[in-house]
Amino acid sequence: MRYEIEKELFAGKLSLDDLPKVWNQKMKDYLGIEIENDAEGVLQDTHWAGGGFGYFPDYALGNIYDGQLLWKMEQDIPNWRAQVKKGDNSKIVKWMIDQVHQKGNILDALDLIKEITGKELSTKYFLDYLQNEYKKLYNL
Repeated sequence: MRYEIEKELFAGKLSLDDLPKVWNQKMKDYLGIEIENDAEGVLQDTHWAGGGFGYFPDYALGNIYDGQLLWKMEQDIPNWRAQVKKGDNSKIVKWMIDQVHQKGNILDALDLIKEITGKELSTKYFLDYLQNEYKKLYNL
């Protein structure tokens, strides 16, 4: 919904004044939710209220990156979940520092993922993660 609205804004098809009306209509059309005021509607989007347009796709990319990094971390630290249950996240923190943080802004995201995982960025790992989690959640 946000993406659709932002595309129309950037294309000049909507003005900022149109946002509340368009937001409310899409909420009704897509989710059957009647918005009673802007605080429940367009203003609940903290990114927009702060002027952060075009930000939402970053979440999707972040999830894809995270899925692939988690896949690699699970290979390197197979018992990480048991360690976290014991309150010990030291190996995860060390892995993140060694694999990700030390490289900081030296590599762009795609090169960083490839260097860490040995593979090009792929949605496969995030989708596998989701599938596994839903299987556990719904006993599939």
